[in-house]
Amino acid sequence: MKSLAVLLVPLLCSAASAPTLIESTVDMARGAPGEFAADAMIRIASLDQVEKFRKLTLLEEAFRRAAEAQEPYRRRASITGGPAAAFFNRAYDQNLDALTLRLRVVEAMLPLDKTKAHDLFVQIPAIRLPKLKCSESLVYDVSRFYQVLGRIANEAFTPKQIEKGEPQRLLLQHAAAIASPVQVIPMARTIVQAKVKDADFQALVAAYAGALGHISGDDRSFTFAHSTGPAILELVDALKSRKMSPLPLLENYRLFLVANLTAPRCADDDLMQKVSQSFGMADGTPTVVTNAVGYFNQALRMPPLQIIEDAEVAPTQGEGVAEGLHSCEDTECQAVAQQYRNLVFEPAGLVYSAADKKGNEWQSRLQDLLNTMAAWKEDPAVPPSQYFRDKSGIYTNLLAIVPTTENQESVVRTTMDFIEQSRLQTESRIQWFLPANALLGRMGLDRNGLGKLIADFRQSHDLLVALYAQLETVAPRGPESVMPLL
Repeated sequence: MKSLAVLLVPLLCSAASAPTLIESTVDMARGAPGEFAADAMIRIASLDQVEKFRKLTLLEEAFRRAAEAQEPYRRRASITGGPAAAFFNRAYDQNLDALTLRLRVVEAMLPLDKTKAHDLFVQIPAIRLPKLKCSESLVYDVSRFYQVLGRIANEAFTPKQIEKGEPQRLLLQHAAAIASPVQVIPMARTIVQAKVKDADFQALVAAYAGALGHISGDDRSFTFAHSTGPAILELVDALKSRKMSPLPLLENYRLFLVANLTAPRCADDDLMQKVSQSFGMADGTPTVVTNAVGYFNQALRMPPLQIIEDAEVAPTQGEGVAEGLHSCEDTECQAVAQQYRNLVFEPAGLVYSAADKKGNEWQSRLQDLLNTMAAWKEDPAVPPSQYFRDKSGIYTNLLAIVPTTENQESVVRTTMDFIEQSRLQTESRIQWFLPANALLGRMGLDRNGLGKLIADFRQSHDLLVALYAQLETVAPRGPESVMPLL
């Protein structure tokens, strides 16, 4: 009996410790800023060992805390390419903006309680996207909202509610409310996928078309979302399949194109649009180009609508260019970057081998770079966010090339020290947290290597670092969640 007791005690302690660790993590999350509290609760609610009632409670609390997020909407870099644009995109890929957090709650709630999922969805504040200036480098991305809208309309209503037309009313409300070019494509696809009767479908398209014809005055968003033609074609095909005329839709889409193409344009529009090849069909179908006017004229237009002539969309003078996408332009950053390159390439231009990196000369250069990085302070002439991106980026690159576990641990600890001391945590939490979040996720995926450091970071004096280190223990992420952050 004594030996049986010896075997049972550790098992019982382990079983008891799991709920305790989960609840202590929830308690930590409650002390964090809203977006991080909500994110942590959503992750914990996804665990199989959490009971359904507890999941519902955590998700409802997460929905409330999402309102405190510093960023209201997800954003994307308007001009792709370069480390700054990539950094911004990864920062928003953390899904820590208020709208995305609420949508994540609704998505998690759907398989648990469809009625509550619907009730939470309709509590999401109406989307109000400010019109962007040409100087702004980030555009809004609210496509996930329309994906979830479609799921709610198709999955969350009872037969009685469907009979009363409640899904149609919900869709109609949002179809009539689009006011930004970035809403055009996702709302069109939501309508195409709507499971509604013909009369209701026609009403949805009419509401959408009416709103579409009045959207203008935001060239930054219009140019970013310029490939709207294929989504409109999907709607046209859906109308035709229901024996309905697409002419009212196409008339308003024509107005949308002309109004936005003749409005004042941004001077860097050519940098936002990728050059695409034409494509055609072997059966003689006219070639369709991705250019918005060409697509309308060749793939969408039908009589009595006139083609869009060049004179109708004569370009106006550019008004400005995107700002805030610069990286490593100051003398100090460039000097540090050169030191980093000297660790990658030999003087002859060859890449250092793993054996070379373990030698005294390379290790000495590594220490010199770490010392230089430690001495690298903010320059008043460089925006704080750019300094943070540049420095954390070099630390991240350095971690990828150091050869030994000891080197990796040293870089990780140095990087975390820099992150924890950065004042960007106040100015932009979503940017500040990205390198820490990526590092902790990397540790979580490497349990036998860097993952051994997680226990140390659970004791960090920084609440968010400690919370997310503990989350990697309680609710570990898979590669699909971590890789987009690296």
